[in-house]
Amino acid sequence: MSGDHRLQRSRIMKSAKAIALNGVIVDSIARLASSHPRRIAVIRDCGKTTFAELDGHARRMAGWLAGRGLHPGGMVGITLQDEYDHLVTCLALMYLGCSQITLAHNEPPAMRSALASRCRVSCVITNDMPCGQSTGDALIPDFEEILADGPLGDKSPGHNNPEAVVLLPSSGTTGRPKIIPCTQEQLFRYGLQCLPELSVILGPASIESNVGKWSHLANLARGRTLVFRDPLRSSLAETCRRHGVTLINLAPSQALSLLREFDSESEGPAFDGVRFSVGGAPVPGALRQEIQRRLTGSLFVLYGATECGNATEAGPETHADHPDSTGRPLPGIEIGIVDDAGRALPAGEPGFIRIRGGGCATGYFDDEEASARAFRAGWFHPGDMGRLTADGMLIFSGRGDDMMVLNTINIFPAEIEAVAAGFPGIRDCAAFPLRSEAYGDIPMLAVVPGEGFDSRALLDHCRERLGTRSPRKIVHVDHIPRNAMGKVMRRELAKLGGAS
Repeated sequence: MSGDHRLQRSRIMKSAKAIALNGVIVDSIARLASSHPRRIAVIRDCGKTTFAELDGHARRMAGWLAGRGLHPGGMVGITLQDEYDHLVTCLALMYLGCSQITLAHNEPPAMRSALASRCRVSCVITNDMPCGQSTGDALIPDFEEILADGPLGDKSPGHNNPEAVVLLPSSGTTGRPKIIPCTQEQLFRYGLQCLPELSVILGPASIESNVGKWSHLANLARGRTLVFRDPLRSSLAETCRRHGVTLINLAPSQALSLLREFDSESEGPAFDGVRFSVGGAPVPGALRQEIQRRLTGSLFVLYGATECGNATEAGPETHADHPDSTGRPLPGIEIGIVDDAGRALPAGEPGFIRIRGGGCATGYFDDEEASARAFRAGWFHPGDMGRLTADGMLIFSGRGDDMMVLNTINIFPAEIEAVAAGFPGIRDCAAFPLRSEAYGDIPMLAVVPGEGFDSRALLDHCRERLGTRSPRKIVHVDHIPRNAMGKVMRRELAKLGGAS
């Protein structure tokens, strides 16, 4: 490890230690296990698990791992597809004072291996050993045996290790992923305090994803119930009815898929009374209207980042007047807009978004240059563009590096997508630039066409509303390529646009 790397990591860990409390996540679950032992923590197709049972399972797993040499300060990888086994292992490592990182089972073995090496993982807890890989650095637990009822043994396997972190690798569209270290306290503060206390939450995002991991942990620590659904065994609607789901977390692409499952002429919203939290990518006004009309009137649109969790929220009462707003800052979060020199801009002026709050990360794991760019003077700078309205609503314009420049005209993909979304015959769409030495970025629009779609009519529709910012061409595609967080992979679209 280089001297610069050690210095940077030391600064990050010291900052984490300064805000860390005693194991916030596992301590909260232990208190719930004691004060509300019969409250349901997790619902699966095979049955329900109380907080007392969950805490007991995490402690048993911690004991099993300790017996195999894991100790405070270690860095451990997790490759477990089963949601509950992964959750229990994650909590067990927190009890042991170990740091951890998910090495997702659906990533290629070479990618997992590179990430494990980069993070200096000492062992991997897995039941997904690739053919030919040595088991010397792997632990393969028998969960049925470990979690079976029996003497619990030591009731206090926990170690207060404030330097233990959960590493969350970003799901960027290209390049080397950034790795965000988060303490239990930071995860707990990730913008979930405003949800109803006794929510029953269904989140299609796997616990192997960043948003799945931090939201599962933070919601459990607040006493909420998680529902793990096997999509092969039951539909989302069936799961909601059977288990009394009160809140569903979705990416916009998942909401679009859900809309296709329900008849647009059906009477009333299909999930009436269920709260939908939609985020991870822009949610155009037309999509909001369809969700409210056909799925649920209780729609909340979120904006945030892996580095800070949820930052703003727009509720049902705001969508009509502010159809493209991501809402106001959540409690404990401050939003500012600055120019490219870091100077604060007044309301109405577009610029770069910056975020400040007690739960924000303070740097990246092993990238001093990226940390210096993104974390400055107590603010996190995600690289997104936007503006604040006079009454404090955030209007998201898109990624700064997504901005197109056509003959000095700045064009954001989000403004094109907002106009195109909801046009007859469009199943999905995304704007992207086609590079030109003469003109700069030529705006294009990729469309997944449905029945009755008319490309020429859409181009005319966009020109009437966007003028020179309208797309010059419509490219038909089978699907819009997105990363694990639902963000459009525009470079992939540019390859298709250049070849068409």
